[in-house]
Amino acid sequence: MRFSRQFNFTSRVSAAMLSGACVLAWALATPVRTPASEDASPAGEVLVVLNEGFLNALLDAIVELTPPPKFPLGNRGSEACASEINLAREVKGTRTAVRFADGRITAPVAFRGSYLAPVVGCVRFEGRADTNFELAFDRARQVFTARINVREVKLSNVPSLMSSGLTGLVQDAIDRRVNPVEILRAEQVSTRLPVTKDSPLRLRATEIRHEVTGEELRLRIFYEIVRGQTSSGGSITGERR
Repeated sequence: MRFSRQFNFTSRVSAAMLSGACVLAWALATPVRTPASEDASPAGEVLVVLNEGFLNALLDAIVELTPPPKFPLGNRGSEACASEINLAREVKGTRTAVRFADGRITAPVAFRGSYLAPVVGCVRFEGRADTNFELAFDRARQVFTARINVREVKLSNVPSLMSSGLTGLVQDAIDRRVNPVEILRAEQVSTRLPVTKDSPLRLRATEIRHEVTGEELRLRIFYEIVRGQTSSGGSITGERR
């Protein structure tokens, strides 16, 4: 038996909603045995298409928070001069935004900050961090994530003798506080099986293949139907509780 469905939906992004177009292609296949008490059958795939607007809407929601997100830099600073950076929508013509180009996802990140330095005192600065996205599927957590790698930091209003050290602090702060970014949870685009709450039937993503084509991020999500005994907590062996 073979069947297919198509879904199209768009929305302004809230923290837990998808926007863009989603196309669901579903095909039942021959059951395949897996170890232990599980019995899994391939259950077809889901194709999710996300565009720059989707990821930029997420960024807009983050940087427009009041107060804006802030990350500490090394020492705590003082009440008058906190050692921290604040993400900004735009700084001196650099706008925080995601860009799709040449099969990659990049993003300049604008920020402002201050740092209480020994001898020098309070240094107030602004700048941009050039980043790229490293995409991966966490099968155990059933989450598709992006790791934002900082390639280069450009600062202004910083004494030359402090530039190198402060650049490293900014890179570390962004890496520690931002990563990993959850882009999609597998259950957001899976269908509900027509069974009772206590049934041992579950849908589980086995793989997510990604490709950046033009201004689109295409995610092919492969699912399997898992049949197996549930634990006392109601989860199938091997699934995240």
